[in-house]
Amino acid sequence: MFLSMKFAAASHCNPSLLFHQHHHHHHQGFGDFSGGSSLRRRTSTLKLQTTLCSTYTNDNAYELSSANSHEESAESKKKEESSTSNEILTKLRRYGISGILSYGLLNTAYYLTTFLIVWFYIAPAPGRMGYLAAVERFLKVMAMVWAGSQVTKLIRAGGALALAPFVDRGLSWFTAKFKFQSQGKAFMTIVGFCVGLAIILFLVITLLWA
Repeated sequence: MFLSMKFAAASHCNPSLLFHQHHHHHHQGFGDFSGGSSLRRRTSTLKLQTTLCSTYTNDNAYELSSANSHEESAESKKKEESSTSNEILTKLRRYGISGILSYGLLNTAYYLTTFLIVWFYIAPAPGRMGYLAAVERFLKVMAMVWAGSQVTKLIRAGGALALAPFVDRGLSWFTAKFKFQSQGKAFMTIVGFCVGLAIILFLVITLLWA
């Protein structure tokens, strides 16, 4: 009923039309005094239309203001998150390859852990399904994991920044312990191990359910 009233108000919310109706009824009242009752009814109708028009206009103004406020709030939040993310990444770069390694280790831990949780608990596999179905399931699970990574990107970046000093010490120890010529070579070895571990795990899980 409320929507019907708003629609009626919108269809009659024309200032020139209301003025014309009022002007017409005014002259008609002077021409025929016996139609006083009819004139009063028409005047009441005109007042109701004017009230509905005012209410409709105010409602539209409020809805437009509310929508603009929500859009501005969302844009402000995105800008704030982007600014915070850029600040964290800038601080991570100060640690050089240790900062990159810290972020990479957290990413590896996130993808492996989340993949296993989704595969076994959130969307458990029905059993052996064939190679093609297993590959399709793997791609769907990875899409879910990737979507989650976009939501937790800021958290992981903050965690990487907090762990960067410890990763820097660990990288120095690893380089000296295994007698690498530079931290860069030690870094590449660790990255290769993480990538290899992830690939092996993904392949083994997928093939077991094929």
